[in-house]
Amino acid sequence: MTLPLENITILDLSRMLPGPYCTMILSDLGANVIRVENPNDMMSNLPPFFQKDNYRESAFNAVLMRNKKSITLNLKSEEARKIFYELVKKADVVMDTFRPKVMERLKIDYKTLSAINPSIICCSMTGYGQDGPYEQIAGHDINYIAVAGVLDATRERYELGKDDKERRPIPPGVSVGDIGGALVSVIGILSALFERENNPEKKGQYVDISMTDSVFFFNPLAAAAKFVRDLREKPEQPEKRAKTGGGSPYYCAYKTKDDRYIAVGAMEPKFWQGLCDGLNRNDLKSKMWVQGEEKEKVFKELENEFLKKTQGEWLEVFKNFDTCISPVKNYFEACDDPQIKARNMIVKMKHPVFGEIQNLASPIKMSRTPPQIRSLAPKTGQQTEEILESLNYSEEDIENFKKNKVI
Repeated sequence: MTLPLENITILDLSRMLPGPYCTMILSDLGANVIRVENPNDMMSNLPPFFQKDNYRESAFNAVLMRNKKSITLNLKSEEARKIFYELVKKADVVMDTFRPKVMERLKIDYKTLSAINPSIICCSMTGYGQDGPYEQIAGHDINYIAVAGVLDATRERYELGKDDKERRPIPPGVSVGDIGGALVSVIGILSALFERENNPEKKGQYVDISMTDSVFFFNPLAAAAKFVRDLREKPEQPEKRAKTGGGSPYYCAYKTKDDRYIAVGAMEPKFWQGLCDGLNRNDLKSKMWVQGEEKEKVFKELENEFLKKTQGEWLEVFKNFDTCISPVKNYFEACDDPQIKARNMIVKMKHPVFGEIQNLASPIKMSRTPPQIRSLAPKTGQQTEEILESLNYSEEDIENFKKNKVI
């Protein structure tokens, strides 16, 4: 069976989570992804680990690096760069997550590589992008979502009349900027590949992805509120407290009798009606949009109602009502969720040392050419000799590369 990207070769220089997550998606879709790695990178073998006796492998890498090949190149060496240039001649995409200007210093930037292969597409995913005042500032996910206004929105609910000085922002349990940037990078790369096929010269281009831009783009509701405010003749001061994060009775998580939680997402009136029916609270049906002290009263009423039954009991009750109700699960519980199982989101693979191991399946479901996990994650540099031989380097060349620490 063919795969959508099986004729596409990607050279992956990225590290940590964002870049490898992007190329994992592309590799599942059939792309030939070659990891260009530094064997001395302390962050390339992150926990947790599969382990048997004294042998261990990163379970994190098992997910992110599946379907990929690995070559080690010391790109500070001129000889190594020549090898990289040879790879570029046959490649379609180069992916990196270095800070801006690093690719130029290594002489592997888009200007250099496009002179070697005009069809090459280079995608750089960085925290803040290739320009702007933050371009060279270091950061991680929490920094990007902080700048983009997302972290501020993730707080405990503000209760009217209560001191909220300690209601500080809570970092989300998922790396929103990292994963968001990876997904936007996938879209950018696929778009560039599609455009290249349609332009007469088959010319590539440069794709500049900022993780901060990406998560800033994820909040159209807040954007709409800002844009409306700015059109007013006398715009009011912006709210100090975020209105999201469970700020409405119809969109919040409620504690149950067994100290678990129920998530309520009854944003449409018909779902609010169904919620009230399930709670047997007809008196609340007209109070979906109330504000101020009355809204606080509705919150208290719902909080008290949900404390009357366990999470499981409420789920049974709401099976009979058309509303947006779900259990709040941790990730281990989510793995056993019947919906996750029905969608086959966890797959089993055979490993030569550990026997059967699990992996995440692709969420992209396609009727004719579905993504596949075709191979286990490689050890660092596992395919170095194989890749060099494909470039017509001899055994003697390869031995010399090893002696000179080129590879």
